[in-house]
Amino acid sequence: MTERSQSEPAEGEAGGPVNTTRCAEVLSLSPASTAEPEAQSGLGAGSPSPQVKVLLVTERVDGFFLDRLTDRGELVGETQHDTLDEAMWQAYSEYPAISDWRFCPDDADPLEYIQTRSRP
Repeated sequence: MTERSQSEPAEGEAGGPVNTTRCAEVLSLSPASTAEPEAQSGLGAGSPSPQVKVLLVTERVDGFFLDRLTDRGELVGETQHDTLDEAMWQAYSEYPAISDWRFCPDDADPLEYIQTRSRP
């Protein structure tokens, strides 16, 4: 067992949040891929929805969050789920062709990370 100083937050304590982010690239776009997720707001009715290129599933204390990003890193929508399986099911129901999920390093920009990994 490793000792830690009292000023050092333990894993998962306030000041030391533990986030685990998985990322994947949307490989082909279907008509459903430009639809707004239910929990997403801010785009006016009739506005064309941007195309989603990157998906992130982030584990937080209050659940799993599925984020949808454009190829410029703009957030298109976010939904909250109770389990990782639910978040993954939602992603696959919206986007039929998704790359393999990878763990994204905490210090990396997820969009850049996906783009560098998808180049031949």
